[in-house]
Amino acid sequence: MKGRKKVDAAIKDYIETQILPRYGKISGHTTKHINQVIDRSLTFADSLDEANVNMVYVIAAYHDLGREINDEHHETESAKLLLADQELKKYFTTDELKIMAEAVEDHRASSKHDPRSIYGKIVSSADRNISVDEILERCYDCVRALYPDMSDDEVIEECRVILRSKYSPTGYAASRMYFKDSDFENFLQKTEEITRDPATFREIQRDFNRHRGILSD
Repeated sequence: MKGRKKVDAAIKDYIETQILPRYGKISGHTTKHINQVIDRSLTFADSLDEANVNMVYVIAAYHDLGREINDEHHETESAKLLLADQELKKYFTTDELKIMAEAVEDHRASSKHDPRSIYGKIVSSADRNISVDEILERCYDCVRALYPDMSDDEVIEECRVILRSKYSPTGYAASRMYFKDSDFENFLQKTEEITRDPATFREIQRDFNRHRGILSD
């Protein structure tokens, strides 16, 4: 088995010391998530001889950074931040930076179009959730924050509807995967099983919340 392609040491040091720490101030998208996307992106890149691993690494590191400016349009803001980074111009050409910015813009599963390059397909695929616990936590917390007057049962049902729209066999995230990935396939199967029936999902979400110290209404 061939080894993983190596990221340039200077680029890696810059990203690790100057970019990744900024995620500590972004709610809901932690450094852990970014490191997971980086790792998965590099794994996908290893299957492609033409992929520039340094470009892949930086794209993955930047893909959610725009959330510190505007969460709803974070992909656009992330691309702007990448293009404005003077340090990156030491390592990449203007054409490479343009491709990288486009890949960042194209990474969202809810995008209306396919990514414009293989780099966009890499980070988009790598950004897919593979942890059921993570989606239970993030979706519940997000819906609860958006709709504070909802009852707990209403919040949970809203979460179920959202998760099915995204991860059911016909969901937009399930259909926008560009690499073979057993982790994601197993995740989709588990998510389909727990969200199919409202009563089953309600009990699973309540039990998960109890473990987090969140009591139902």
